[in-house]
Amino acid sequence: MTMTIASFIGRYVRLRRIMATTSTRPTATRAREAPTTSRRRRSTRTVVARRATGDDDVTALVSLRGALEKVRDARDETSGAAGWSDVCGARVLSPTRARPWGMVHFIGGAVLGGFPDVAYDALLRRCVDELGLCVVATPYELDLDHDACARACGKAFREARMEIIDREGLASRATPTFRVGHSLGCKLATLLACEEDERDDGTIEMDATSGTAISTSTVREDSVMCVGNFMIGFNNADAAESAKLIEKFARELLKKRADASGANADFFKTLPSIAAFAERAAKAAGLEFTPTPEETLARARRKFVSPRTRLVKLKDDDLDQNAELLEALQKRFEVYPGKVDSRELDFGNHLTPVYFSTDGLKLTPALEKLMGKFSLGDEEGVRKLSEELSAFIRSS
Repeated sequence: MTMTIASFIGRYVRLRRIMATTSTRPTATRAREAPTTSRRRRSTRTVVARRATGDDDVTALVSLRGALEKVRDARDETSGAAGWSDVCGARVLSPTRARPWGMVHFIGGAVLGGFPDVAYDALLRRCVDELGLCVVATPYELDLDHDACARACGKAFREARMEIIDREGLASRATPTFRVGHSLGCKLATLLACEEDERDDGTIEMDATSGTAISTSTVREDSVMCVGNFMIGFNNADAAESAKLIEKFARELLKKRADASGANADFFKTLPSIAAFAERAAKAAGLEFTPTPEETLARARRKFVSPRTRLVKLKDDDLDQNAELLEALQKRFEVYPGKVDSRELDFGNHLTPVYFSTDGLKLTPALEKLMGKFSLGDEEGVRKLSEELSAFIRSS
């Protein structure tokens, strides 16, 4: 049974609430020894304060997701979805002037990966406008089971891909796919690349002890020809440390809030506390992602399939873990056909692939009061990063 991060925080709050209430409920023996009524009342007020704080954290987390949904709804109402459509649960952006010659499967980072057509529109639109590719972005719910997340993304992409191929009259086996991931999306893309055994020459799996090839597999009907993986800021952190990703996003919003007008400051100020709360909750419950960081790298060393992979690190990205994946893939490609390289760019940070703005959107009065007019991200950084992606695709 899987559990989303939001639902876990909700359960953790309720558990703490019960524990706090129980700890203040005197037994028959304690009732006789209880201190003064005023002291008990102070204790009760403390419990009430804790309840309010926990409820506010969960409410703020839900409000953040709801706000992003409302931004997308406002965008859709203002510009007719800006060309994005829903196909088999994936968000799809296709060229309007010609038939696409290939596809980009995009998987975004934690939280924002659930809204790829909002958070990553500026980056992905260039793949369509400049390269003539069809973008298939697969949203996902943030979950402790990353294998399940990856499988859901893979299934949504395959189903959307087949529908697009039928609609556009493309040849399935001759339509290349480029997979692009950001942050946690890179981990999910890695897990997918470890499950792709649909190659004409079969998949070679490495023995964990000897490092020799031990098996091959056959081609499946719905196989995807992934000709390259482009990973931006691979992140393979454990459950507790992953809360830092949410905190970084929250602090970026706080910084933007300083320039915004009419927004609810309390909403933005609450966001960093959500990350700290989630980190404490994960540590207290001993939660871990599936697979663990170590298991993910071990799987990449044994099963990763891709003719070409590029790992991209942005200049001030302190959450990037490309070096660990690079080492694993170099080991993999000692015995399996494929190559990997890495690039360190002289600009940007972990959130550089993300850009969206509420400017020009028809916001409801309630949403404008909550978030105000603001933009998140650096348009110039997105432009330069898109040039790196385009160069990788053109050279594949």
